[in-house]
Amino acid sequence: MEFSPGGERGGAGAWSPPAGAPVVLEWGEALDELDALGLADYQALMDEVATVLGEMHGREGRGLPAEELGAGLEAAAMALGRASLGNDEVVSVQDAELTGALEAVGRLQTRLGAIGFRLAQQAAARGLHQESGMTLVDWLRVRCPWLSSGDAAQVASVVTAAEAPAGAQIGEAVARGDVPLHRAATVARTMTRLKESLDPDQEESYTRIATAAAGRPDVSDKDLSVVCHRLLEDLLHETTPGERERAAIALRGVSSRRIAPGLTRFTIDAPDGAAATIGGVLTSQLAAPAPDETTQEPDPRTATQRRFDALMAVINRGTTHPGAPPSTARATVILTIPFDPERGLPSGPATTADGAYVPPRQVAELACSADITPVWMAADGEPLALGHTARFASPAQWKALVARDRGCSYPGCSALPQWCDSHHVDWWSRGGRTDVDRMALLCGRHHTVVHQHELSASIRGGTVTWHV
Repeated sequence: MEFSPGGERGGAGAWSPPAGAPVVLEWGEALDELDALGLADYQALMDEVATVLGEMHGREGRGLPAEELGAGLEAAAMALGRASLGNDEVVSVQDAELTGALEAVGRLQTRLGAIGFRLAQQAAARGLHQESGMTLVDWLRVRCPWLSSGDAAQVASVVTAAEAPAGAQIGEAVARGDVPLHRAATVARTMTRLKESLDPDQEESYTRIATAAAGRPDVSDKDLSVVCHRLLEDLLHETTPGERERAAIALRGVSSRRIAPGLTRFTIDAPDGAAATIGGVLTSQLAAPAPDETTQEPDPRTATQRRFDALMAVINRGTTHPGAPPSTARATVILTIPFDPERGLPSGPATTADGAYVPPRQVAELACSADITPVWMAADGEPLALGHTARFASPAQWKALVARDRGCSYPGCSALPQWCDSHHVDWWSRGGRTDVDRMALLCGRHHTVVHQHELSASIRGGTVTWHV
């Protein structure tokens, strides 16, 4: 038997063997040594043994992970049961204790959210939701009925973001309990939007900044949203014009949130070209004041209500005829375009009637999908010519395009004809003809790709070949 004490005898309550270490004793000698100990020294020895055994248990004596998880959650539930007070009991709690208890509940909620996130993350990694043919959000709602759809979506957004190398730090911050789940979800959604516009180093840096802000208790939820918004602004300001245009297209989106029973707020982030189309709708005759035809009373609608009605009129025109070709104008936009007569091409960005900037490539795309009157301007500002607006495929031409292309003509795309626009292979904005043999069907996504990369196509024998 070998004792390796770490100190010398220190009086009552402390035990140490004779001076010198280590000391090797035979079993008989060791027992004699124990028998010779007084009560205080014996108790000190047993305390030291208990400490060593406790450390060993902490390193090697833990149960299986499943046992520890179940036992820990069960113990937590029992402990929370002790903290549950009735109305007649809670009124006797003093202000300081009440405030401290609320703060403790907040910390517990963060820790419980961390555990739930870690479990959901592992469930997603194992594909448990896919075995049931569900999305992760739906699977969480089934397994945890107390979760709202919004809460489940927050968990899913952080899980998805944490799958990327740069986003792993968001998940780790939640799992450590450093960042509450709802704040991590704000960061995750922001980084998901920015991802396509960032290189790996930028993505890691932006994620670190946003995650650090989310973990600071002195940064409110509103301030965190401001931080995330500024990251987006910085991205657009720091890039070159061509990169900025691509980033703006990647950042396009529509979000919604319920602000009251019966009322939902939509937020639209639109690239400049699409913004010009939307602006054209909101400032068109559809949004003009319209007096009552019977009483001739002034229009009682506010300006914002008229703009909403104009937008819904355009949306309803599309949704009530989902199979009809987009052969009628969807918006009226006047663009002023500088023109280079020597090259026969636009020489710079266009501007709308209210001075909004539209990049040249988006001008060309917009010319295919909205009722545009381009005004070609000479270098001295004199109008050279007014563009025509009768350029949409007629119903008969549309049917011919559907019969020939059977949907989006871009290689590998399976979009149906009703989701496509008739695109001028020779761009209409550059003098292209509205003829079936010089047009092709393109879905919205590939219509953007074709204009963004200025792709050309050949049409021979009823087959459209894109040169990608």
